Amino acid sequence: MEKFFKNALKVSIASLVTSIILYVAIIGLFLLSVVTTSVFGTLIKVTVPILTIVTILGFIYSFFIKGKQKIPFLTLHFVSLCALSFGIYLAVSFQGFAP
Repeated sequence: MEKFFKNALKVSIASLVTSIILYVAIIGLFLLSVVTTSVFGTLIKVTVPILTIVTILGFIYSFFIKGKQKIPFLTLHFVSLCALSFGIYLAVSFQGFAP
């Protein structure tokens, strides 16, 4: 585990993969509507903090990547943070409109 956190590229890749899996899980369960509202709300309450921490960790580790791979990873993590922030903004903004 100690060697894993010393390699910034591996941490950044693992962070991106985890973020993509969590995004797909959230969107997939929302679109399928196979779960009730309370289960989906609980899923959001659990996954959003994990998604935020993982994305910020990957973004920070992206600064320590050496070589030409630094810019794409920084960009991908930044886009992920922007999408997460926009989703949270929409959730808070439209919270009063739901019946």
